[in-house]
Amino acid sequence: MPKHACTAAHRRIHRFFLLSWLALFAACAQAGTVWMDNGDRITGDILSLDNGILLVNTPYGGDVRLQFKHVKTLQSDKELVIRDKTLQHDYYAKLVRADTGKVVVDGVERSPDGENDVKTDLALSSLDSMTAPKPLWGETAVKGKLDLSVNQKTASVNSQDYAADFSVDARRGLWRNILTAGYHRSKDGDDIGADNYGGDYTLDRFFSAKAFWQGRLRYKRDFVEDVSRQTAYGTGPGYQFWDDELGAFSLSALAGRMEYGYSDGGNEGFYAAGLRWNYSRYLSGKQFQVYTMGEVYRALGAAGFGMNGEVGLRYNINKTLSLYVKYARDQVSGTRQSMTESTYGTGLGVSW
Repeated sequence: MPKHACTAAHRRIHRFFLLSWLALFAACAQAGTVWMDNGDRITGDILSLDNGILLVNTPYGGDVRLQFKHVKTLQSDKELVIRDKTLQHDYYAKLVRADTGKVVVDGVERSPDGENDVKTDLALSSLDSMTAPKPLWGETAVKGKLDLSVNQKTASVNSQDYAADFSVDARRGLWRNILTAGYHRSKDGDDIGADNYGGDYTLDRFFSAKAFWQGRLRYKRDFVEDVSRQTAYGTGPGYQFWDDELGAFSLSALAGRMEYGYSDGGNEGFYAAGLRWNYSRYLSGKQFQVYTMGEVYRALGAAGFGMNGEVGLRYNINKTLSLYVKYARDQVSGTRQSMTESTYGTGLGVSW
């Protein structure tokens, strides 16, 4: 090989390694860092602080939960929402490394009177919570969950219980789409206790970080209960109280129409007003999640009343798998036929 060709090849190799080291250095420089009192240093994205548990997402070990009382200091490459234990101070700021037991907050302090630039050191023991804010404007994100429950008993009387619930949340810019679907069937010998399926589609259009307008459509088909079909659609304003790494809470007030079909072939419909809620809260560094969602509605000018919802507890094995236990209730009263259905379930959840 000519000498000049070897020299050119060596230059390319050197340039490749130099660019690789620079890329690696830039990636490390952009990551958050936590210094522990035993000398360990954890590098990754700081996600949340709650009840003394600091949650850090690392590229080498996934989510890592740290006892905050063992943290010497820390720093972040991104702004965080930070609150102290007095609940009087709320910061939107980056964290900068400081002396042991302290951290520098560099950003904005928010209060009812407005926002002020701030750069000050705080004692770590004074901090109550941190969350990584979720962007709204221009955000594109899709997440989903599938809950499965299968119970089968073989004895003198065979019994089976099957349940599947699916949900997907797709967001882009100012729009949020939520689709849920479920199927439940239980059989004890020749007696069918439950056999139904249904779904719900919700479309939200945000006007600010918290206020939105909602439209929804719900359908349920039941092969056992006297109320064999339920169809509901409505629209109205909503408010997102919070939505961050520690959970979310929203309320919406809807006006629309309810349609019922009965097992004897009859049907009935009326206009109604309702209130919907959706609440979730993570605990112990997102190890556990408590949640509830549903709606209540009342007929306008009639006696019809209905509610459907569920409450549950979820244990997250990792970011994908979880174990859950929940209670769901679907009730219709004041109409030609009434129905009260309660469902208890436990099983395996898969999230993405």
